[in-house]
Amino acid sequence: MTQLFKNYLWHSELFNCQSNDLTQFEQYLSAQVTRLNMQVKPLGFIDDHQQYPLSLYQTVHVNPDNPSILVCAGFHGEESAGPWGLISALTQLDPRILEKINLSILPLVNPSGFSIGNRLNLFQQNPNRGFVYQSGQVVSNSHTSVEGLILQQSMARLLTASEHGILTCHEDVLLHDTYLYALESHALPSPLSYQLRDSLGRYFPIADDGEIDECPVKEGIIFNHFDSSFESALFQSGSQIAICTETPGQQAFDQRVLANRDAISLFINHFVNNHRQ
Repeated sequence: MTQLFKNYLWHSELFNCQSNDLTQFEQYLSAQVTRLNMQVKPLGFIDDHQQYPLSLYQTVHVNPDNPSILVCAGFHGEESAGPWGLISALTQLDPRILEKINLSILPLVNPSGFSIGNRLNLFQQNPNRGFVYQSGQVVSNSHTSVEGLILQQSMARLLTASEHGILTCHEDVLLHDTYLYALESHALPSPLSYQLRDSLGRYFPIADDGEIDECPVKEGIIFNHFDSSFESALFQSGSQIAICTETPGQQAFDQRVLANRDAISLFINHFVNNHRQ
């Protein structure tokens, strides 16, 4: 099958491996999940040979009084600094923080694309399309990927996990500048959205006002743009805030990893610091 997108691969000095090293990634992830005493919840397999699992990792002891947040990465296989940035953020995470929040992570939604550095999965599908919010529920359409179907089967669990917020870490491999999408039930972006933008801006230039992918950008933020993406569907279904960061693929790989790390840490700490004792 002819690939619709080119493969993107980089070397990471931080992890001493290639950006698509799935074995190394899984080893780092396993170590952090064990250290943080998180539990794995297998959601399904992308392929019939069970080579590419899709799993959710969650705080073992869920406290209904704590905010519940979901951090996701790796929807697109060439956007590999997101998953590695999540690993880096977990490495710095104090286990005691998990007593103050209910943290869930989807660390690598598209492992088959990640393994070759390609945007799409092994079936040439886009894992971040086909989440259609309709009549109060999320349904599939002709663009829904295998990963999308698996996630939709677990939508009730994912909605609970992301009740207070969801962060998805993406990259724009064509750009030198950074920006983010923010979905909020306000007329203007919240301080958290601007803080995340500024966190990314410490590493890269912030995108100028204008348009990116036919979406209006103002002050580095695409605000309340609704589509058939995972984060859009969760926000429309009840998550209080959904933010999608976009680090620039034309910048150095490890810088993008660190930018994702800081954005994830900021997002988590926001809810820890605003937790009502």
